[in-house]
Amino acid sequence: MLNLLVFVLISITLVLLGIFIDGLMELHKKDEEDKKNIVREGIEGYLDRTFGFGAVKIFKSLFDAEGNLGYLVYLPHYEWFKSPKYKWYEVFDTQSGFQHNEIER
Repeated sequence: MLNLLVFVLISITLVLLGIFIDGLMELHKKDEEDKKNIVREGIEGYLDRTFGFGAVKIFKSLFDAEGNLGYLVYLPHYEWFKSPKYKWYEVFDTQSGFQHNEIER
């Protein structure tokens, strides 16, 4: 009788644990989709549209001689078992929107 009770309790526990994990996975998927559907404006929006959502990081803000705002951003490229290689871009604000140029080293 005790063995049957333990078997039933373990079965119920495993079913409830499965339901809990399934709910957590659904919440995680929903959060990831919500993050991708965020529409950002300004420099973040331009970087998201150009390079992909969250792919580049803003390194530094720059002001040129005319007072225009520019940004120095980098895009990491990962390869298996190697340290990332970075591509650097200068993003600057113009009258018609943002533009970017790759910085060569």
